Amino acid sequence: MEVPHELSWGDVYYSPFLLVIILSVIATWITVVILNKTRLSRLIAYPSMTFIAITVLYTVAIDAYFIQF
Repeated sequence: MEVPHELSWGDVYYSPFLLVIILSVIATWITVVILNKTRLSRLIAYPSMTFIAITVLYTVAIDAYFIQF
């Protein structure tokens, strides 16, 4: 499997890190929706810092296992 070095859209080249960040934010939003539906979010003291922490965890996981930049 070849690791993407650059992503292109038209004549503009993007870093694969941009795709990793976008995917991790989408995954974090899905996780937050699930936490809100199951009412587990009421146990979180700082929701905004938790959102950032989950985003960082997803970024590391996606980078390590799926798209390596």
